[in-house]
Amino acid sequence: MKIVVRPERGWGKVTFDVPDETFEKIKRLAEKYKFRMDEVLRIILLHGYTEGAEGDIETLEREIEDLERRLYRIEGEWSPLKFRAYYIAMDNQNLAIQLSGMMAENKRLRKQLGLPNRENPEVEEKIHYYLSFEKPPIEKLTPDDGEPDRAKGNGE
Repeated sequence: MKIVVRPERGWGKVTFDVPDETFEKIKRLAEKYKFRMDEVLRIILLHGYTEGAEGDIETLEREIEDLERRLYRIEGEWSPLKFRAYYIAMDNQNLAIQLSGMMAENKRLRKQLGLPNRENPEVEEKIHYYLSFEKPPIEKLTPDDGEPDRAKGNGE
C-alpha cells in the first residue's frame, strides 16, 4: 500500500510504501480503538513508531549518492555529444543552403545553354530535410470530384 503525505501548504509530498499485511494491522487497530486512519498514520510517522527506519534511510541515502554520481558521469559524457551534434546539424544546414544555391545556378545555366532541365528529387529531399521545410504538397486528381487533393503522408 502506498501512503502519500502532503503538507498543509506547498506542493511537496512524501510517499511511503507500507506492506499490505502491516497496513491491515494498522487498519484493525484504528477500528478497534476508534481512530481515523489519517490520525493513526500521523501518530506512527511523527512519533517514530516505525521499525528499522534508520537503517533504511541510510541505505537509501547511499543509493541516492551513487545514483547522483552516475548521473553526473553520464551527463559529462552526454554534454559533448549534444554539443557536437548541434554543430554537425548547423554544418548540414549550411551545406544544404549552399547546395540549394548551386542547384538554382545549375538550373539557370542549363536554361541559358538550352539544355534540358534535370530533376534531382533525392537531393531536393535532403535539402528540405536539413532546412526543416515541409515536403512540398503532392497534388492528385480524385476520381469522384476532379478537384486536386493532397496526397496522404505529408503531415496533414
